[in-house]
Formats: sequence, C-alpha cells, structure tokens
Amino acid sequence: MGVAAALGAGAARLLFYPTLLYTALRAQLPASRRPWFHRIDRAVLLGALPLRGGGALVAEENVRAVLTLNEEYETRFLCCSAQLHRWSPREAIEAIAKIRPHILIRRKQVQVLENFHKDVTAGT
Repeated sequence: MGVAAALGAGAARLLFYPTLLYTALRAQLPASRRPWFHRIDRAVLLGALPLRGGGALVAEENVRAVLTLNEEYETRFLCCSAQLHRWSPREAIEAIAKIRPHILIRRKQVQVLENFHKDVTAGT
C-alpha cells in the first residue's frame, strides 16, 4: 500500500465517527428529508450503517447482513445490483444517484464497476 493510499484509508477511518454523528443528528431533525436508508430492490437496502438499536431494520426489513461502501472491494454491491437489473455501469450509478443523490461514487469504485461489467458481458 502506498503512502497516499495509507493516508487516505487513515483519513477515512478518522472521519467515520464525526460523519456518523452528523448523519444521526441530521436524521433526527424534524425537517430532515434524508431517510436513514432506501430500498434499491427486494434484496438490497442502501443507506447509513445501522446502529445497535436498529432492531426495526431486522424485524421490519429482514436485514441479515450489512455491507459498507467504505472500502474498494465493497463496490461489488454495485456490481451485483447492476448484473441483477442488467444495468450498464452508468445506469447503475444513475439508479443509485436517483435514490440517494448525496452519495458520491468515487473513480476507483466506477473502475471496479466498469471492469466487472466488461467481464460479465465478455462471459468471463
């Protein structure tokens, strides 16, 4: 891992808790229009990481596993949804942006999605 990558990973971990606190507080505001999560399809919810008191997600939404998109390998979520819905990489990103417009898909995540799409369409 290069110095820049290590610094980026360290910064992401350092900023996690302050942004989690911001997200949790924002969700509690009466005028908040940003729900904690959105349903993408019958199998996938996209949103903030559930907190320990998130029993409603388990009971009402049947959540059995949590995947975060903080790391490069986790972009596979986009790949699987794109394959399920037969989306091109651009269509997958547009679908996510339509549902949760505040999410930023980084260039490395787009590259993983494009490579996955290329492999799937090539049959490899």
